[in-house]
Amino acid sequence: MAKPTFNPSRRQWLQSLVLVPIVNAVPARAQQLTPTPAGPPCRIGFIRHYEPFSFLDDNDHLIGFDVDVCRRLCQLLGRPMQIVAGTPSALQTSLQTGALDWLGNQLLITPDNRRKYDFVQPAYANIQLSCVQHEDDQRDFLSLDDLVGKRLGVLAGTGVEEQARAALGNSVIGFEHIEQGLYALAQQKVDAVLEENLIAEYYIEQYRWPIKVTAPFAAPHTLGLPVRKGDQATRQQLATAIETLLRDGSLKTISERWFGYDVSRRQVSPAL
Repeated sequence: MAKPTFNPSRRQWLQSLVLVPIVNAVPARAQQLTPTPAGPPCRIGFIRHYEPFSFLDDNDHLIGFDVDVCRRLCQLLGRPMQIVAGTPSALQTSLQTGALDWLGNQLLITPDNRRKYDFVQPAYANIQLSCVQHEDDQRDFLSLDDLVGKRLGVLAGTGVEEQARAALGNSVIGFEHIEQGLYALAQQKVDAVLEENLIAEYYIEQYRWPIKVTAPFAAPHTLGLPVRKGDQATRQQLATAIETLLRDGSLKTISERWFGYDVSRRQVSPAL
């Protein structure tokens, strides 16, 4: 069973990154579905260390599920892609000043985010907090009540950990990196892990660990690609391109490469 080298946690990513342009990076996993576009480049901002959505490979090229999706969107728009990587705060400033055309990582559509951005719909992936169990485990964990007395792994320092500890106490184990929790689950050192379904599916696909995503623990996140407030032209162009992405099968191809299944499908969602 392969054990990964753990990268900094998502909290550390958000605290330590600086805005860095990465131009003309073409990762090995990128789709080559159409000829190189000839229009003006789309300047797209990505979180630099957000595996599997956007992160650096061994050659310092930014790759990831969101990067591949945006590359395909640029192809549909007839324009090349220029990647800019950085922190959410730096990317937000660059978008607001017009230095970026849109942000390439889907964000939660919350009231606070609506004040900062306009959002492109539809979302191209369904993401939700889910229970992850060992592949040999046939128990049904549908709520925190079902996990009383069980060893539950969560990402430390999150709202999920706070809520789980309030219900389950010391049986909750907080991991600095969620990869550690999923690896512990593969070794049956915990009974279950709560994590976003796509992140868990990525590690299952990447390392072939004997674990599985089971019951959703919350409704799917309401997500969208952020564009500058008032930029209705970009918003409409991207909405049209996303509709094509979902219809022509290219989203299915990209998502199967990263997660092993079509991530646009929706799952049933019991409440936490």
